Amino acid sequence: MRILITGATGFIGSHITNTMIKAGHEVVLCVRNTATAQLQFHGAECIRVDFAQDHEVASWLPRLKNIDIVINAVGIIREHGKQTFEALHRNTPSALFQACEIAKVKRVIQISALGADKTALSQYHLIKRSADSVLSKLNLDWAILMPSIVYGPKAKSMALFKAIASLPVIPLVDAGDQPVQPIHISDLLAAVENCVEAEYPINKRIELMGPEPITMKELYSSLRNWLGYGPPRFISLPYSMALLFARWCGFLRKTPIGKEAVQMLRRGNVGDVTGFINAYGYLPKSLDQCLTDSPAQQADRWHAGLYFLRPLLRWSIAFVWIFTGIISALVVPTEVSYTMLDKAGITGILAPIMLYGASATDILIGLAVFSRFQPNMIGWFQIALIALYTTIITVSQPEQWLHPFGPVTKNAPMILAILTMMILEKNND
Repeated sequence: MRILITGATGFIGSHITNTMIKAGHEVVLCVRNTATAQLQFHGAECIRVDFAQDHEVASWLPRLKNIDIVINAVGIIREHGKQTFEALHRNTPSALFQACEIAKVKRVIQISALGADKTALSQYHLIKRSADSVLSKLNLDWAILMPSIVYGPKAKSMALFKAIASLPVIPLVDAGDQPVQPIHISDLLAAVENCVEAEYPINKRIELMGPEPITMKELYSSLRNWLGYGPPRFISLPYSMALLFARWCGFLRKTPIGKEAVQMLRRGNVGDVTGFINAYGYLPKSLDQCLTDSPAQQADRWHAGLYFLRPLLRWSIAFVWIFTGIISALVVPTEVSYTMLDKAGITGILAPIMLYGASATDILIGLAVFSRFQPNMIGWFQIALIALYTTIITVSQPEQWLHPFGPVTKNAPMILAILTMMILEKNND
């Protein structure tokens, strides 16, 4: 069959795409970056789509030509810029679903979320539910899959939980007794495959979750034990403090930490596994079973340990550049700076140009690092500039190498820190 998949480069979408390709289906991927998608999925047909803007039914009709099944796997847990719940979870999916009805698509499979039901309270769940309602009222065959927290290779939510579990002291929201029922990606994929292959109309919502609820405190304990660390130590954070922390974590754009996530976590995320068993004929895997079947590797421990250090490393490097630029231009007496420049052979009108030009460059570099602007290019520029500064100082003031505070020798670990940051930022894209 010819299957159109949205959100194909995301965690769930990429697994669905690989599964459909292995099953021999012809896939058409709707993505923002077609070049990246074509590298990730060799031979797949890729169409450029911007879910933040493609709200018109007419824009979807040409994309649905000769399409048998549509799988919508677009989803975000945190809003950022134009990437809003309203746009990605309701407006564009609704337009897509209506276009599917007009184009007479055989079936639409919507990846929704557990909790997007009549009891929904958060904006995330309410907006998901509204798109589900649009789909359920259309004259076509549909299936709405409502998974709990999905975990597996490259799962962002579970990566965050592993990082928290690796901390010396693990923060809990209140007592950490919020119930969750995570489902492994393989069980979600089995549900999707079943919906794709079904020869009869589905037209129902199906909740997907693990076999039984566990508390967040139990989840962290299991993950810490899996990572091979010592017994966990917990600290309880009041709900109000957790919300404040979530707002502060807005700087961590790549993580699922946010106000909505904390609100949903406090409510819990569980359901009745009977629906899953009745639909697919087996009991889904438990978290402990999956952890036992896949022992933690060195890479897992590194990833968990570096999770929070990655942004901190970038911010600290940015701080060094910005602070150095400000101190050089505004705090250190100009006479002192000019004396140092004179030793390097920079005098006259060139002295203030060099002083304030270098200070401005340092500040701009810091701002670029902080904002993640062209991290690879800016990284090599930093290294080149540090090497240039080191060479000039070595030639003109070699005594600085013997300074007890090590103003020059510290350039070596700085370069290594920048190289480490470049690798971490590249692998976080």
